[in-house]
Amino acid sequence: RAGRPDLPVLRMLEEPGDAVRVRAERLASLTGGTVERTVARSGGGALPVTELESYACELDIGLAEPLRLGEPSVVGIVRDNRLLLDCRTLSDAEVEQVAEAVRRCR
Repeated sequence: RAGRPDLPVLRMLEEPGDAVRVRAERLASLTGGTVERTVARSGGGALPVTELESYACELDIGLAEPLRLGEPSVVGIVRDNRLLLDCRTLSDAEVEQVAEAVRRCR
């Protein structure tokens, strides 16, 4: 990565799925959630053009609204009556912050 800017979006796009899985496992262990393999999508507007292997921490759907309205706001994916926090979009340092936000909402 020599000569390239250190941009979060580049980290998210280039990071191997295994590193994302490790972060999801850490978040799940801190929150009592479970890990689910998922797909992250990148691209413009309504037409994402790239699919990336990703992993999410699955939590009770009842946490979706309090997390979204909390400070800091944590926005997840609601799918099939479950809340998924995709860990591709989190840095290692943010895992503890998200876990603390989950603890405050319980």
